[in-house]
Amino acid sequence: MIDINEYLKNYSYLIKYSPEDEAYLAKCIELGLLAHGDSQEDAIKEIKEAVRVHLLMLLEDGDEIPKPKSILVSKLQ
Repeated sequence: MIDINEYLKNYSYLIKYSPEDEAYLAKCIELGLLAHGDSQEDAIKEIKEAVRVHLLMLLEDGDEIPKPKSILVSKLQ
């Protein structure tokens, strides 16, 4: 049985502020899903919920769930 919570923890998320939208935008790198929120925390909460629902739909349809990717992040100087 697939543990969706493990996928939620291991997927890669990108959060950035959009001045034109006046909101934080969140993207799940592996799935290409987008969400937004008034704060970084809200955006993370929303993207994880979107991912959870998407994964449940994939499972229901019998489709394969994409594996999390490894991303190297380096500190910019």
